[in-house]
Amino acid sequence: MKLIRTSFSIIFILITQLAFSQNSFKAIVRDKKSDEILIGVNAIVKTTNIGAISDINGEVHVKNIPNGTFTIEFSYIGYKSFRLSVSFPLTNPKEIQTVILEPTVLEFEGIIVTTTRTNNRIEDVPVRVEVLGSEEVKEEIAIKPGNISKLLGETSGIQVQQTSATSGNVSFRIQGLPGKYTQLLKDGFPVYSGFSSGLSLLQIPPLDLQQVEVIKGSASALYGGDAIAGIVNLISKNPTKKPEWSVLFNQTQKGGRDISSFYSNRKDKIGVTFLASQSIQKAIDVNENGFTDLPQFQQTTLCPKLFYYFNDSTDLLFGISSSFENRVGGDIFAIENAPDSSHVFIEKNKSARITSQLKFEKKYKNYNTLIFKNSFSNFQRNISVNSANFNGNQTSSYSELSFLVRTNKHNTVFGLNLITDAFNENKADPEMPLDYNCYTTGLFAQDDWNLNKRFILQTGIRLDYHNKYGVFILPRFSVLHKITNNFYLRIGSGYGYKTPTVFTSEAEAKGYKNVLPIGEDKKSENSQGVNVDINYKTIILKKFAVTFNQAFYYTNINNALISQPDSLLKGFLSYENANAPLETRGFDTNITFALDELALFIDYTYTDAQKRYDNAFPNLELTPKHKLNMTLTYEEEDSWRAGIEAFYTGKQYLSDQTKTRDYWTVGLMVQKIFEHFSIAGNVENLFDVRQTRFENVIIPPYDKPTFRQIYAPLDGIVANVVVQIEL
Repeated sequence: MKLIRTSFSIIFILITQLAFSQNSFKAIVRDKKSDEILIGVNAIVKTTNIGAISDINGEVHVKNIPNGTFTIEFSYIGYKSFRLSVSFPLTNPKEIQTVILEPTVLEFEGIIVTTTRTNNRIEDVPVRVEVLGSEEVKEEIAIKPGNISKLLGETSGIQVQQTSATSGNVSFRIQGLPGKYTQLLKDGFPVYSGFSSGLSLLQIPPLDLQQVEVIKGSASALYGGDAIAGIVNLISKNPTKKPEWSVLFNQTQKGGRDISSFYSNRKDKIGVTFLASQSIQKAIDVNENGFTDLPQFQQTTLCPKLFYYFNDSTDLLFGISSSFENRVGGDIFAIENAPDSSHVFIEKNKSARITSQLKFEKKYKNYNTLIFKNSFSNFQRNISVNSANFNGNQTSSYSELSFLVRTNKHNTVFGLNLITDAFNENKADPEMPLDYNCYTTGLFAQDDWNLNKRFILQTGIRLDYHNKYGVFILPRFSVLHKITNNFYLRIGSGYGYKTPTVFTSEAEAKGYKNVLPIGEDKKSENSQGVNVDINYKTIILKKFAVTFNQAFYYTNINNALISQPDSLLKGFLSYENANAPLETRGFDTNITFALDELALFIDYTYTDAQKRYDNAFPNLELTPKHKLNMTLTYEEEDSWRAGIEAFYTGKQYLSDQTKTRDYWTVGLMVQKIFEHFSIAGNVENLFDVRQTRFENVIIPPYDKPTFRQIYAPLDGIVANVVVQIEL
C-alpha cells in the first residue's frame, strides 16, 4: 500500500508540474495609425508549432506554451512583422498585452491609394479601389514576367480579350465593357490611349511596379474621358536608400524568353531607377493548321528615371520610357522561309513608343501638397497585312497642376489640366485619312469629408472643354459607412464621357484597312454609373480568417459609338451613334479564407451586358456572363511558396449571336526563395484548352483568310522557369 501511495504521489506531482508548465498568452492587436483592432493576425511561437489568430475583437489567445523564454511573432498582410520576447510562466498570467503593428508602406500609413488623388489609406477611401500589392505583383512576375496581361487578367472583374488570331494583340475589359472604355495610367499619367492603346498591355513589363490600383465604374471625374468602365493605374517603385538590383531570366518551352533588370538607389539628394527589359518569342503553330498561334516578336524596353530631392518636402522627377517592338504573325511557312504563291499571308506590326515624365512635388505644413505633372508621348506604328499597309504617328501630352489641402475633417484637391492628342497617317495621299488634332482643358475638384468615425463622404466634379465636342460637366459622389470595425458599406455614382475614335478593337482586327474617319455629325458617348459594395471580416472557429466583399454595379452609355451594320456588309468599317443605350449590370463576389500560411481566394463575377439598340442581337459580344477564379496558395515567408489556380469562363455570344462553349483553365506554380535569388516553375493551361480544339479559327482562302473572333486561349499549355536574382 505504501508503494501504491508513493506511486500515486509521484504521478500527481508530475501531472501537476505538467499542467502548470502549460501557459497562456493574451494580447490585443491594433493598427498604429488608427488604433483600430486588427482581426486575422497570425501569432506564432517561434521554434514550436503553437500559434493563434486574432479574433473579431482583435484578441489573440495562445495556449499550451511550455515554460521558458520564447519569441512570439505577429504577422499580417500589409503590416510589418512584430516580434515579442516573453518568459513563461508569466508574472501576471491574467494580463492582456497590447501589440501595435505598423503598416509597411508610405510613412507607415497603411496601403495608400494614389489614384483617387487625395492619397488616403485604402480603409478610408469611399471609392471601391482594388490594390494588387507588391507581394501579389512579385507572384505574377514569376508567372508572366514579360508584360502585364497576366497580372490584369487575374484581377476581379477584368477580362483580357485577344483581338487578333495571328499577332496576339489584346485589350482588356472592366465590367464587361469593351476595352476602349477603360483608362490605363502609369503613375497617374494617361499616356495609353487612341492609336497607342492597341499594343499597350503587351509592351509594359511589370518588374518596376510597386502596386496596381483598379477603380471599377465611371471615373471620368478623376482623369477625364476614356474612364467610363474604370481606371487601371500602374504605380512604379521609387528609389530607396538601400540599393536594389533585380535581374530576371525567364524561358518557356514554346520559344519565349524574357530578360529584365531593375535598379534603384538614392544617395543624398539624387535618386535613380532604371528598368531594362527584352522579350523574344518564336513563331509557333500550336494546332498545326499552318498559321501562328504564338506570333514571332522581339521587344525592348528602357525606362531610366532621375529623382532630385531639394529637401525632405520638395522633390523633382524626370524620366524617359521607351519601347520598341517587331511582331510578325500569319502563315508559318512564309515567316520561317519566304512567301511563295501558296504561302503569302503575313501580318507585321512594328512600333516605337517614347514617353517622358516630369513631376514636381512640394509639401507644406499639415502635408498640404502642390504637384505639377507633364508627360509627352510619341507612338509610331506600322501595320502590314500582305500588300496593304497602314502607318501612323500619334503625339500626345498631358499637363496637370493640383493642390491638395488637408485639414482635420477634409482632404480637398483642386486642379487643372491640359491634354493634347494628334494623329497623322504617314501616307502621301491617303484616300480616307484618319488624321485628327484635338485638345481638352479641364478643371476638377474633389473633397473627402470625414463626417465622423463612421462616415466619410467623397464628392467631386470635373469641367472639361473639348475643342470639337464641347463642354462636359461630370459630378460624382461616394460614401463610406463603417457600420462596425469589421463591416462597412460603400455607395458611389458618377458620370463619364468618351469622345469618338476610330481606334477600336473592330478597326484593330481589320488592320485599319477600309476604316472610314469619324463623321462631323457624330456625338460623344456619355455614361452614368452606380456602384455598391459591402465588406466584412471575421474569424471562424477561432482559426480561419475570412474576408468577404460583395459588389454590385450598373452602367448606362448613351450615344454609344458602334459599327454601322451596312458598312460591314460592304467590306468597310463606318461608325454611328446608337439610338438606344448600351447597358451593363452585374456583381462581383470575393471571398478569402486564411489559415496560417494557407490561403484560398474565390472570385465570382456575373455580367449582363445588353445592346438596347439592337433588338435582333441584344447580347454584347465577347462578354461571358459567368467568370470564376479560384486560387489556393501556401507560403512560408522568405522560404518558398506554391499555388494552384483554376479559372472558369462561361459561355459568350459572338457578333453573329452564336453562342460559344464554356471552359476551364488550370495553372500551377512553385517558387523556392533563397537569400539573394529565387527560382520558380510555372505551368499555365495545364489541360491544354484551346479554341482551335473547339473549331477552326482560320476561314479560307488561306492567301486572304478571315478569322473567327477569339474567346478562348490559342497557345495551349505553356510551361516556364523564372530565375530572379536580387542584390
